[in-house]
Amino acid sequence: MSITLPPRAGATWAKVEDGFYVGSRDGAFLGYIDEESNGRYVASNMYSHTIGEYDALEDAIQAIDEEYNAREEPQEGN
Repeated sequence: MSITLPPRAGATWAKVEDGFYVGSRDGAFLGYIDEESNGRYVASNMYSHTIGEYDALEDAIQAIDEEYNAREEPQEGN
């Protein structure tokens, strides 16, 4: 099963096993999402640092995508 986010072209999410999803964009690893036994989704970035816990898979995907975009944006002074 793959989930592609229409608003952010190129992001692909794959269900690796029940309750575990990984994301990539243009060959770059975005992070992963683990569904907990309580039904909440724990989002972790490309460095396995937890970003947050969410009620919906789509919210967890969005959180990882937003963090990745923030890392990729040029910083002031660079």
